[in-house]
Amino acid sequence: MMQFLKKACSSQKSISDYVNTTVSLIVNRIREEGWKAVEEYALAIDSYKGAFRVSQNEMDEALQQLSLTTVKALKRAICNVRTFHQRQKKMFEPFFCSIEEGVTAGLRFLPVERTAVYVPAGRYPLPSTAIMGVVPAQEAGVSEIVLLSPPTKEGKIASVIAATASLLGVSEVWTLGGAHGIAAMAMGAGPIRKVDMIVGPGNAYVTEAKRILFGEVGIDGLAGPSEVLIIADDSANPAWLAADIAAQSEHDPMAASTLLCTDEKIAAQTSNELSILLETLETAETIRRAWEVNGTLAICSLEEAINESNVRAPEHLQLCVRAPEKVLDKCMAYGAAFIGSTTPVPFGDYIGGTNHTLPTNRRARFAGGLWTGTFLRPLTSLCVDSKGAASLAEDGINLAQMEGLKAHSLAMALRRNLS
Repeated sequence: MMQFLKKACSSQKSISDYVNTTVSLIVNRIREEGWKAVEEYALAIDSYKGAFRVSQNEMDEALQQLSLTTVKALKRAICNVRTFHQRQKKMFEPFFCSIEEGVTAGLRFLPVERTAVYVPAGRYPLPSTAIMGVVPAQEAGVSEIVLLSPPTKEGKIASVIAATASLLGVSEVWTLGGAHGIAAMAMGAGPIRKVDMIVGPGNAYVTEAKRILFGEVGIDGLAGPSEVLIIADDSANPAWLAADIAAQSEHDPMAASTLLCTDEKIAAQTSNELSILLETLETAETIRRAWEVNGTLAICSLEEAINESNVRAPEHLQLCVRAPEKVLDKCMAYGAAFIGSTTPVPFGDYIGGTNHTLPTNRRARFAGGLWTGTFLRPLTSLCVDSKGAASLAEDGINLAQMEGLKAHSLAMALRRNLS
């Protein structure tokens, strides 16, 4: 039986009525008033009244100001993420198949034409999110990629995000965030042309705007606070586990970290190591709050840990066990898996090649993370010749008549005797 040494004090809450009401007002006002409302919300919410479109010169200058070390790291991240997402394109070769004599069905994939990538910059600017959103869109063949990010406290787009856009070759960049930024992209406003899809994580207001506007525009998903579930046995390193919990918890005070450990000694040592880290890390206040509110530490069998993981369907699943591949085979719901003690989640967040935009709040039960296929639309085709029409008509007519659709029946009946 699972023994909880520490259990989350409260679960993550759904979007509040206040956020829902506020975002609905923002969306409706921008729908009615357009760019005027966007400018007013940018001033009221972000205290921003500068130029919204980021010039190519500004992006290039920001890139020149970065250290060579940072540029090298960004380029490596872009290369690795591109390698992984480029390989995914091989899954989307068009094909045609013969269903029966005279009946041929086909499938091809076409990218969306115009997409927006939202890059948060609240607590910290996240150039890695720009990479994770832009690269798969590029590999899918999206012809127009727009990047938007809110202004920093300095009153402009974060320079590292502008520089990353330059490295990625994105020419349309906007200093715009929040629900008003999402609404402007989804509906088109002023100088911003409507997009077909919006991807990228954001705060509760951004997420609610995406939810409200879904259907009018495509979205990648609804991102909640970040989460990790770690399964560890007696081979795990407590200092590493503590660092991995801290890494996840420093994202946000509502981030959820869960450690399911088969060894009580390792669990106790990990708790002690985490206490030591909280005395030294600059982000200790955020980590402590997240761990106190949404942290879980439990002793259980490996089988119980796997079962619990499959119920929780975590965003990140980390396997710090002796035979991680065998354990992974039994894990059926997760956003991304990190296999073995030498594979902490941050490698996936930045540089390993996989995408860090992943489903949260148990959505991994039915959804996956951002990938090349996110931006591709499956288009089917059907070709029925005269022989095929004669063959299919009788059964097709029977089904249409059963449903009471007389014109459907007629359309097929008119092709029944062509051969």
